[in-house]
Amino acid sequence: MNNTNSNPTDEKVAIIGAGISGLSCGMLLSEFNTNFKVFESSEHIGGLARSFKWHGINCDLAPHRLFTKNEEILNELLELVPMEMKKRQSKMFIRGKIIRDPVNPFELLYKFNPLITFKLVFGFIFKRKYPETTFENLALNAFGRGLYEFFFKPYTEKLLGEKPENISMEWGRQKIRVSGLGDVFKRNTKIFFKGFYYPKKGGYGAIANTLYNKINDHVLLKTSVIGFEMDNKKITGVKYIENGQEKLYKCDRVISTIPSTILGKMLGKDFSFKYQPVKIVYLMVKKKNVTPYHWIYFGDKDVVINRLAEFKNFSDHDTPDDKSVLCAEVTCPTTDPVNDVLKAVYKYKLFKPEELGDTLLIDEKFGYPVYLKDFEQVKSKLNNEIGKIKNLHLVGRNAEFRHIDVDEGYASARSFIQKLKSKAGHKTITAKLNNNEDVLDNIITDNETIKNIV
Repeated sequence: MNNTNSNPTDEKVAIIGAGISGLSCGMLLSEFNTNFKVFESSEHIGGLARSFKWHGINCDLAPHRLFTKNEEILNELLELVPMEMKKRQSKMFIRGKIIRDPVNPFELLYKFNPLITFKLVFGFIFKRKYPETTFENLALNAFGRGLYEFFFKPYTEKLLGEKPENISMEWGRQKIRVSGLGDVFKRNTKIFFKGFYYPKKGGYGAIANTLYNKINDHVLLKTSVIGFEMDNKKITGVKYIENGQEKLYKCDRVISTIPSTILGKMLGKDFSFKYQPVKIVYLMVKKKNVTPYHWIYFGDKDVVINRLAEFKNFSDHDTPDDKSVLCAEVTCPTTDPVNDVLKAVYKYKLFKPEELGDTLLIDEKFGYPVYLKDFEQVKSKLNNEIGKIKNLHLVGRNAEFRHIDVDEGYASARSFIQKLKSKAGHKTITAKLNNNEDVLDNIITDNETIKNIV
């Protein structure tokens, strides 16, 4: 982490981006420093973790989940927003069948025809050992060619827009959605979680709204950062556009939560990360409920939907009885995402065409960080270049180029601000000791600790 010689309690801090990580940085920073601004180019706060009301139903911007084993993070989030524990209900739709999610290879053996079963078993028994240099090889080593061709290859190409041989093995280690026999009894990880938390009101956007309400006087919406004023490898000001006018915010420290590719352009650097854009299709259906599931994953290559969510299954508080909203996430190429989504839901007979009430389409440029084979080298370049700037810090999903969830975005901000706060506390103690104030007994009695702080 970069350090400066200024006192963090007196610093002017610029935070770029008002998503979960940016708002969290602002809220946590406000506990010991009120001299900061948050710059957000859009009119919305929350980034990908925002929510909105449509046809009387709270809708998240694409499906999300909140599951963490970090009790401190969980408790802090629960203090911010009242939430309920939900028992996970999710399925995989593939080749006309409904199976468990995450996929269990043993279920596939009796769900599908003998030819498919033979390929799965044969591929698993006679699988070869490949060097684990790519996502493809990781999947082949774990499950064999039959399951790889059946599920991994088509789903990965649809989700990320890349062939599995071009994807880093790190993606597979974090995101493989297939369980073995042992995992059936150990589902308490980011993939194999049994339950998750969801706000009682307002969707996941309630978290962003609560953070914003605590610091809204410091947040500038519809304000685009366009560059920096620099002096001796240090940022001295943030250049931004507000109401059509270019302005300068003088600052001592900058926290960036925006995509690193955009930040790089401002710095005259090229960080060749790939972000997969997402088209989010909302369907209002004239039924009380369409499915009993929170999420449905679609494994068919010819179905454009990656996953589908039904928001009333997350929370039905103050919702109409005669309608429900489905949210479909689409990342594969399509010129007509709404109609392609409708083809998929009609194929699986989720509802009848005459029950469709309305549709809505939202485009997001930065949906998924795509872990290409060279992404770790690009991250190393990013860290090296950012490390040369004494007072610039990266926090959050798109800035750090990490595929993380809402709780992890908050945790990323919390970790950084805690270090900043700790530094501020150390400087306060040091200043008092240097002023010969009688604080040794009241503040600290451990000589070794005093020596380390001073």
